[in-house]
Amino acid sequence: MMAFRQKKLWLLPFLALLLLAADALLLGRDGAIHVDGAGVGFPAFRTESLDGRAVTDEIFAGKTTAVCVWTVRDAEISRAALQHLAAIVGELPENAQFIGLVGDLKAEDSADKRTTAKAIAADCPAIFPQLLINDEFMPFLTRLRSAPTVVFIDSAGRLVGQPVVGDEPELVRKEFLRLMEKDSPRNHALQKIQKALF
Repeated sequence: MMAFRQKKLWLLPFLALLLLAADALLLGRDGAIHVDGAGVGFPAFRTESLDGRAVTDEIFAGKTTAVCVWTVRDAEISRAALQHLAAIVGELPENAQFIGLVGDLKAEDSADKRTTAKAIAADCPAIFPQLLINDEFMPFLTRLRSAPTVVFIDSAGRLVGQPVVGDEPELVRKEFLRLMEKDSPRNHALQKIQKALF
């Protein structure tokens, strides 16, 4: 019996290495999700906001965006997360924006569900739009394991940085500022100098 257990123990380091290798394949050095070396894009979409306005993926142009995926089902957690994010909007540069994505609300869902979603987002509707989902979002949403989750998107519509799971506004603020510094003209100039020297 002891020999059998010892044989099983050698598998643990092997499995740990296998998991690390899988992580390395999926995550790039910058922490963005990657497939075959290219950043995974947020889906191109055409949807509507909670207040009925048409919205497309053009909303990302020229901005770094934090998308907070939340659900009506988890009303109190979602309400708290949106309120905390609304509180840090003023600390961010002008080319930063927040968008809410109601991960369990489609345009064809009941009016009661939409009313509940509006009540959850009532404290921050003017600060950032709240979008409804449709089938275009499904490949992205199936990758998420929890709500609320905040993901970051660059001006080209690519997912960048590290997602923040749960109600963690300070982590969101820090990751937002880190990504914006990384994409700043100053940082691009430093990268050019570094490439020229090395």
